[in-house]
Amino acid sequence: MEPSELLRRVVEILERLDLLFVAAWLLIVGVSIPLVLRRVRPNGWYGVRVPATFADEWVWYEANAKSGRDFIVLGVVGIALAVGLRGLPPLAYTTVNAVAATVGALVAAIVGVVRARRLLRERRAAAGSDGP
Repeated sequence: MEPSELLRRVVEILERLDLLFVAAWLLIVGVSIPLVLRRVRPNGWYGVRVPATFADEWVWYEANAKSGRDFIVLGVVGIALAVGLRGLPPLAYTTVNAVAATVGALVAAIVGVVRARRLLRERRAAAGSDGP
């Protein structure tokens, strides 16, 4: 295969990455919905799985519902980027979408962990103040 043919094929693939990004964001939204609806029981595979969420079932459901909402927002923003930036050159398009996905997921995950810790701390403080 000649270099020009290889380059043409690579560009064709990169030009169709919009479908891949949209599909990935739709998957994120789809797996977040059960979390928002509080349908995911505590488990070791799916959801915000940190000591704070395993320490209290209420914290598990609350933290995961809020994190699910955050990931749905992230998914909608990601879909808007994937569709709205299709006119960029393929490498720029891929880079922007990949960075948005990575940074967005990291921020949402960190927020989820911090939120879970805060919820547990507040719940324990409230339980301690309920006494005589």
